[in-house]
Amino acid sequence: MKIFLLLAIALSVMLTPSNLSAHGIRLFCWFEGGSLHGEGYFTGGDPVKNSTVSVIESAEKNVLAETRTSERGTFTLSLDTSIPFQVILDAGQGHRASWTWNGKSEKEKPPEHHEAESENPLPAIIAGLTVIALLFGFLYLWKRDHAA
Repeated sequence: MKIFLLLAIALSVMLTPSNLSAHGIRLFCWFEGGSLHGEGYFTGGDPVKNSTVSVIESAEKNVLAETRTSERGTFTLSLDTSIPFQVILDAGQGHRASWTWNGKSEKEKPPEHHEAESENPLPAIIAGLTVIALLFGFLYLWKRDHAA
């Protein structure tokens, strides 16, 4: 029975989806009206609120500007678009995203409308049910072996 339990645990670990990045963040930036605009979202679609946005010059690594995202996860900065730089959104606890500008002019346009990523929840549901079944199986075996 213990071999069965170990095999079941190993199988559930192998079948657990590897793309469960519920707290990954996305950063979208664009130029509009001479200003840099940006939006930060968690993978699930929630805005990255009140987080630090830093603009770092690519060549010298100097900080050009810093700000914080709004409650809607947006920010706006006035920057010199002739120099290359990197925008870094830091949401804390290791959650970071970056966007790089090469310093060459592109046609100014707002971002495309984006919806929250629709991920297939079936693998996560199956993994959750497997873990629950394994826990109850383990408790059953433990109780059976330790019954007086």
